[in-house]
Amino acid sequence: MSDLSERRPVNMDYAVSLLEQLNFFYEQKLLTDVVLLVEDNEFPCHKMVLATCSSYFRAMFMSGLSESKQTNVHLKNVDPATLQIIITYAYTGNLAINDSTVEPLYETACFLQVEDVLLQCRDYLVKKIHADNCVRMLSIGDLFSCVELKQSAKRMVEHKFPVVYRQEAFLQLSHELLVDVLCSDNLNVEKEETVREAAMLWLEYNMEARSQYLSSVLSQIRIDALSEVTQRAWFQGLPPNDKSVVVQGLYKSMPKFFKPRLGMTKEEMLIFMEATSEWPSDMGQVMAGPNHTVVCYSPQAEKVYKLSNPPGDLQKVGTLVTPDNDVFIAGGQIPLKNSILIQSLRH
Repeated sequence: MSDLSERRPVNMDYAVSLLEQLNFFYEQKLLTDVVLLVEDNEFPCHKMVLATCSSYFRAMFMSGLSESKQTNVHLKNVDPATLQIIITYAYTGNLAINDSTVEPLYETACFLQVEDVLLQCRDYLVKKIHADNCVRMLSIGDLFSCVELKQSAKRMVEHKFPVVYRQEAFLQLSHELLVDVLCSDNLNVEKEETVREAAMLWLEYNMEARSQYLSSVLSQIRIDALSEVTQRAWFQGLPPNDKSVVVQGLYKSMPKFFKPRLGMTKEEMLIFMEATSEWPSDMGQVMAGPNHTVVCYSPQAEKVYKLSNPPGDLQKVGTLVTPDNDVFIAGGQIPLKNSILIQSLRH
């Protein structure tokens, strides 16, 4: 006797037909057994479909409590247009996601626990992270406990720190996120004065409410990395009631030697890529020359480093260096070795 719990292959044609029929029932309001109420909008739906895609509705309809039998469900703090997108996804599998819908969609999907929509929104947001929105993405990732989004946004904040710390979104960061950023070794800053300025801007943005965080925020500044002129000017400019806290609680506790930030360790490097030579073979085929050799020279250290090589037989490679000194190797073609072998056999 076969095990009834064993999963059998799904007939995809039948599955698509079934989904199309369910969507037809939804559009025609046939056999619906629950109505979602949002503001003045009504969405007649099927409990089975909602429970299939949403853990929130699954728990509601299968709890066995009185709410599982209700036919009207009131949803608060939900945008009707966004809910419609999620309902459409539940019945069709198609998700209308773009720059204007992704954030409210992510928030609503998080509330309704629609895992598939959450994942698609997360991937969309991660791909869209740039210097202008990375601080806001960091806050969103933290708010909804999305580790991947938070980590990706934080990396961008660290990389673009000299640009982003003056943004309004940065000045509105929570105390916890601010400290997490300021304590990072990966801040791309050439001088610790940049970190000090960012900390002071955040504190002064709402000094009355944030004075309680003075010690915890300023303790992230690596004071020994500041110039002596900056240190003297800074401490002399602090109010008397705060000066003792900073000097006694922070300055004396700083280690003798600080760990430099990522941007402080930058040095000028010269990268050399050897172009691949090509020559005709005996069989009339164009053969690749020697492997690419990629070396890096540090004028400051007077040392030569070998970098990872691209595939040895890659031809016609293009190299691009951005204003941020990121190096990209793109393009190229790989010769068809099998065709060369066939030509040889034929001869």
